[in-house]
Amino acid sequence: MKERDIQRAVRVQRFDRSAGDAPSLGKVARVHSAKPPKNPLRRQRRGERKVTPGGHHRRNVILVWTAVLVAVVLGVLAVFLGSWLRTRMGRQPLSAEEQAAALVKNRNVSAFESPTEEVALELVKQAIASRDPAMVERYFRPGAAGPGVVAAFLTEMEERDGAVTGCQWLSSMDANGLLIDGVLVNTSKDGVPRNRLALLTPDEKGVWKIDFDAFARTVKPSWDGLLSAEGGQGVARVIVAKDSYYNGPFMNESRWVSYGMASPDTGEIILGYCRKDSPQARAMERIVSSAAGGENRRLNRATLELRRPQAAEKRQFEIVRVLAEDWVLGKEPFDAAFE
Repeated sequence: MKERDIQRAVRVQRFDRSAGDAPSLGKVARVHSAKPPKNPLRRQRRGERKVTPGGHHRRNVILVWTAVLVAVVLGVLAVFLGSWLRTRMGRQPLSAEEQAAALVKNRNVSAFESPTEEVALELVKQAIASRDPAMVERYFRPGAAGPGVVAAFLTEMEERDGAVTGCQWLSSMDANGLLIDGVLVNTSKDGVPRNRLALLTPDEKGVWKIDFDAFARTVKPSWDGLLSAEGGQGVARVIVAKDSYYNGPFMNESRWVSYGMASPDTGEIILGYCRKDSPQARAMERIVSSAAGGENRRLNRATLELRRPQAAEKRQFEIVRVLAEDWVLGKEPFDAAFE
């Protein structure tokens, strides 16, 4: 990627005359021939080109080939320019999966005004400080967990993650056809920084609350259960990226697409596989390529339904469903838009 400049120096040599050498005559003017021109009535003018037999034909051939080369060059430039413009302006014909992705993208209609930075930060600070189950539903959308489970989680949070060191506003993080605003809750335990993501979504009345399952990174049944020999099936909230490991029942690269999956709640790197050209493969491709579109999410988060087939390693799973583009579940599975 680095460039080096190469410079070449040229030194002019001087030649001096020695004793006995012939004297230098300096510049000698050219003597024109005394022979008269063949046609005394017409002298060739200075700069006038002499036309020889076949000269017109050669000149026409050169002009034709020059025109051909110019046309080829202009054609190539037009192709590249057209391709560049289609890439920049996004006017090229969309494939089926791109149309589905655009459909999902267009669902993020601002039906409700997002909370300001100050309001969002204050809501999250009050939420993580609450311990009363009766107050939990004021700040959280508990889902299937229930207010008691949420309150217990918040009570044990400091022991699990350490003390809260601050909150960072992430603004809009729309995904999965949902309006989402994010706040990063930073903690520290034994000098090691940690964090949790408070994802706020509005209810049908426009009241913004934290999605508890996303905040707790809920995994069913649990990471221990999912990775055990007796387990191997469940729902996980993970960070995903493309991978290149193919083995066991997923050895055939022409049939499977490999993804690496990770979570702050387990030290294992899990491997997920989608069947090529399936709705799940198209949905996962949309998720891992979303960062290129300039979205706020720096990590590719997904909620996946996983199943480990027979003869697979304990960390190998088939991605059965892509439930969400992020860690907040919508009304429909995310991959349904790619069927």
